[in-house]
Amino acid sequence: MRNDKIKVAQITTQLYEIYVAKFKRGNFDFITIHEGKKHLKQEEALKILTDKNTREFLYGGAAGGAKSWTGVAWVLFSSLAYPDTRWFVGRESLKSLRESTLKTFSKVCKAYNIPRSEHKYNGQDNFIEFKNGSRIDLLKLQYLPSDEHYERFGSLEYTGGWIEEGGEVNFGAFDTLKTRVGRQLNDEFNLVPKIFVTCNPKKNWMYSHFYKASNENRLLPTQIYLPAFVQDNPFIESFYIEQLRSTTDKAKKERLLNGNWEYDDNPYKLCIYDKILDLFRNDHLVNEKKKYITADVARFGSDLAVIGVWEDWELIEVHEFEISKTTEIQACIKALQQKHGIPKDQCIADADGVGGGVVDNLDIIGFTNNGRPFDEDLGDEKDTPKYKNAQTQLLVYLAEKIINKNKMYISAELSTKQEERIKEELDSIEQDPEYDTVTLVTKAVIKENTGNSPDYRDMILLRGYFDFNKPIRNNLNRLASMI
Repeated sequence: MRNDKIKVAQITTQLYEIYVAKFKRGNFDFITIHEGKKHLKQEEALKILTDKNTREFLYGGAAGGAKSWTGVAWVLFSSLAYPDTRWFVGRESLKSLRESTLKTFSKVCKAYNIPRSEHKYNGQDNFIEFKNGSRIDLLKLQYLPSDEHYERFGSLEYTGGWIEEGGEVNFGAFDTLKTRVGRQLNDEFNLVPKIFVTCNPKKNWMYSHFYKASNENRLLPTQIYLPAFVQDNPFIESFYIEQLRSTTDKAKKERLLNGNWEYDDNPYKLCIYDKILDLFRNDHLVNEKKKYITADVARFGSDLAVIGVWEDWELIEVHEFEISKTTEIQACIKALQQKHGIPKDQCIADADGVGGGVVDNLDIIGFTNNGRPFDEDLGDEKDTPKYKNAQTQLLVYLAEKIINKNKMYISAELSTKQEERIKEELDSIEQDPEYDTVTLVTKAVIKENTGNSPDYRDMILLRGYFDFNKPIRNNLNRLASMI
């Protein structure tokens, strides 16, 4: 009996060592073939994950494509094949990692005869350590207001890593972690720094950064988007597809069964998402050359102060303050006035909270978000539409009259993070159907959903004020208003 156990252990060890050797040679048949069937899309994904070129790889598009199995197999066999390397698996919460990803990890280990003696899970510090010195960290990627720039990952060094369920994850986490790979024995083993993202369709940073860019042939040579559908998986249980087909939620069916990125049929969304993306490409616009300054002044410690310079509806310059005194904001606005020759009556800031001090000290226009809506020209007479307040009116105007009609262009020099934040904030302009008057989803709800206060959105909406209140002057009082 004892000899039989030893033989079984030896066979198990031999199988595991064979699998590791195959993985290193790029032979993935032991993963992709089962009972005579081959998962061709999974094979393609594993080849991308081990190539010498790709650095950013998005894989997914629908449920049931074996995304999690592929991700686990990659980090597991990479850890086993390359001693002392370090990898990460990240999700929005540790609870999801423990209840889902770790269970898949156990199944993969069992399927490929990985001995328990080869790895150990540390539940206190959330990592899996291997006998050969390699390690997989389990990272909580939830947005934290106290760490909005994900500085908690700033000193970590990884060989590569995987973000699971990218639809739950803030762009800042992806943007930070892609700078942390390629820092642990990559040169020694000739491994390309690689960040892998798996997902179901979601109109967030993945839509613009990968999906839309792929459709328009704008992906960098080091980026790949590979769609994967439930129909691509020959090992999926037959009843699973029927479950997806039977759902009555149209958007969910489009996302999870058909992998449709254009699934969003929310009737309360005011901005067309593709029109938001066009904001950064509308260089065909011819503007009137009249310039404006709009400023959203931070009212709370976690908010940003954002100042924009406009040439008609072209946003040409942006300044962002994370933590600032009103004197710094005032100095910036004053300097921009002088630089661009912009009079006071073409400068506006929100007058709520500390913004009121900026307005008073600079003698510029103050905007009260909860103020009375403006009269709108409806043809024969002016009327006041049933908006909750002036801010709501300007947001509706911005969405329907400007963004959705391609009348705005952002040419300002922005970081990728700033661009993604603008897209996310403008996509959050949504009507609340609970009210008879036109009322939008509140700032508090937006902050809870996205992790950010919509500061860029509020700076942008203020530009609409001047379409309702156009400054009229001659050259003399124009010069006087700048003094």
